[in-house]
Amino acid sequence: MKLPSFFIDDYDSMKYEETIDFFMSWTIRCADEIYKDVNANVHESARKILIKLLNPIDINVFKFTDIKVSKQCDNIDLWVELKVNDEDHVLIIEDKMYSKVQNDQLNRYHKFIEKYYLNQSKPIRKYVFLRPDYELEKQDEPLLKKSNFVYFNLEQLADCLEEKRTGHDMFDEFWFNWTLDSKEKREKKI
Repeated sequence: MKLPSFFIDDYDSMKYEETIDFFMSWTIRCADEIYKDVNANVHESARKILIKLLNPIDINVFKFTDIKVSKQCDNIDLWVELKVNDEDHVLIIEDKMYSKVQNDQLNRYHKFIEKYYLNQSKPIRKYVFLRPDYELEKQDEPLLKKSNFVYFNLEQLADCLEEKRTGHDMFDEFWFNWTLDSKEKREKKI
């Protein structure tokens, strides 16, 4: 027997977006090189998640520094500025739990960010749309095809950790107990 989930209570509310924002923000910030000696397991797991989100193709060695995350800045769920191997990057994450994306929401965010960085140095920009699981992906396909956002879900991000728990209670509760337990419960219903 294990302790009850930190994220699920008897009310069964669907108000998880804020929780995901906070944990994604924290996870991304833990990938910064300044934290590699604070908790090596959390740092390495956070790096794996950030690498998956950035989806780099031609980089073999990653050094993440100067990570700054803003939550709900100009209605954007997570606005991340960071350096990857000393090169400026921006990662924009919009997450939805069970609500639908507004018709032009992703394109509006893309245009806003492109305009924001127009007269500044040209950071590499990546746009991610995040859902809790695979079940909701199909409803978003038409809007995602018309946008510059790449789809990910929490299960995909947790899967890149290969069940290697960190020993940090909060990190493991979110990435393994809540995310993967939710996946197992859905699979039992099928």
